[in-house]
Amino acid sequence: MNPVLKVAACFALAIGPADALAEQPAVASQPTTLEAAESVHVQPRGPGFAPNSAQDDVVQGKLPIFNETQRARESAFDRKLRICRGC
Repeated sequence: MNPVLKVAACFALAIGPADALAEQPAVASQPTTLEAAESVHVQPRGPGFAPNSAQDDVVQGKLPIFNETQRARESAFDRKLRICRGC
């Protein structure tokens, strides 16, 4: 191949991506509103947060049962896979 063509090809490949990056995006970004940011509550506030309430105790009581059920399902699934261990 002619060395001039090689240089021209390399130059075209080097300039092409720079032109693509310089173009404005086709989709305009939408400005965010302050209303959406103000309505977000990160931490619970006031009487709505009761860590030792009866409702929380019910949920906490169900967690060990759920965890044990999940462990049993995962164990059964592992046995069905028949993975060769120690081959």
